[in-house]
Amino acid sequence: MIPIEDDLMSQLGGNPEQLAALRASFERHGQALDELAASIRGQLEATTWHGPAADRLRAEWGSEFEPSLRRLQSALREAGAEVARRREALLQAGG
Repeated sequence: MIPIEDDLMSQLGGNPEQLAALRASFERHGQALDELAASIRGQLEATTWHGPAADRLRAEWGSEFEPSLRRLQSALREAGAEVARRREALLQAGG
C-alpha cells in the first residue's frame, strides 16, 4: 500500500495551459460582475420610483447586494492571482 503522502505527491502538478485558462476565466467573470454591478446601479439611479419599497431596495442594494458582488469579484481576482502564481511555479520547476 502506498502511503497517503506519497500518493498525494504523485498527484501534485498541473497543466500550464489549463491553469492559464482558469486564471483568465476568473478574471473574465470578475469583470462581468463589475459590469453587472455598474449596470444595476445605473438602472436603480435612473429609475423613477418612490416609496418605502423603493427606499428599501435601494438601501439593500447599497448596503448588501452590491458589496456582496464586490466581495465575490475580489475573491475571483484573488483566486486568479493564486492560479497564476501556481502556474508560474510549475513553469519554473520545469512543468
